[in-house]
Amino acid sequence: MKRIYLMMLVAAISIAAASCKSKSQKDAQKYMDEIAKTMKENSPSNADGQQKTNAASVTIPQGIGNIVGEWELVNVIGDRNGNHVIDADEEKDAITTMQDYLKLNADGSCEYTIAKLQGRYEIVIKDDGRKSLVMYDRTGTETTSGRYIISVTDKELVFNRIMGGSDFEVFKRL
Repeated sequence: MKRIYLMMLVAAISIAAASCKSKSQKDAQKYMDEIAKTMKENSPSNADGQQKTNAASVTIPQGIGNIVGEWELVNVIGDRNGNHVIDADEEKDAITTMQDYLKLNADGSCEYTIAKLQGRYEIVIKDDGRKSLVMYDRTGTETTSGRYIISVTDKELVFNRIMGGSDFEVFKRL
């Protein structure tokens, strides 16, 4: 009798274990399918397609068409008095050791930072008339804010960056 009871108990545990294993395998497969779907939706090839669609709609305001090109950061100038103008005494204290890279393409795509991350950009005209460069990463997340275009020439691009303070970024064309 004990032997039959023990065999039935082992059989019941085996059936229960097999049933649980099957359910956990199904749950695991469902989870993996969801991850695969998310990865496919956010894959670089999909982001590239999304980026090209969004990038093609860039509008470059008159007077700054020469913003398209490759740029390298050469100076960062602190705006100590907060007047949003580069003063002579501020310019002489410029930081020249910082590195940054920016490539703005005519189709609205861009590369930025030393790592040459890919994304897209827009030039937004604010209510007060200032032009702001807004950049987005491959997923569409905004990566810059408070970067206002001060001037663009064939050789130099100057931003006033306002984030908790004010400074100027001076880029030269590569």
